[in-house]
Amino acid sequence: MNRFSRGLTLIELVVTVAVLVVLGAAAFPDMGEFIDRHRLVSQTHAIAELAQTARSEATKRSAGGASELKSIAMTINPGSPWSIGLANGTAACSGSSCVINQGGTNVPYAVTATQCSGCAMASPASQSVMVFDLRGLVTGAVAETAITLTSPRSKQLSVRISRLGRISVCSPGGSVTGYPSCPT
Repeated sequence: MNRFSRGLTLIELVVTVAVLVVLGAAAFPDMGEFIDRHRLVSQTHAIAELAQTARSEATKRSAGGASELKSIAMTINPGSPWSIGLANGTAACSGSSCVINQGGTNVPYAVTATQCSGCAMASPASQSVMVFDLRGLVTGAVAETAITLTSPRSKQLSVRISRLGRISVCSPGGSVTGYPSCPT
């Protein structure tokens, strides 16, 4: 055999593949956890952004004409599949009726369960409508509304919306690292 031949021997190749298989097997459970957390975080942030859009649209309309509806309704439908949508005024919306008029064009605003496969809405238990008024305050709601999502691996994140329109994200029981625990 030539001393200067280049390449891998069969033994070196088998050892390399075995090491890669062991590393892959160790990383696979963490990858599932990572994907679960990422879907939950992304969906929760989409809901928080939707609430922020409702608040900012309502305050933006305070300068509008007398004929313009000055409030935005955020409808939370916790059924299966769950959905959250925005509409002009104070009425509840669902499906294609979740639109906001922006400059004469109806623009759909909704977050649905299809964007987070396996995520369930833990709270609220029944349909509720939050109305943001021209000052960005929530009318018709109790002290605070919590929209809590649960991932397939039982992790939970909540979007909390106060009567003052403050929007925050927290983790009930601290099940998701990087987020503060929700107050009780």
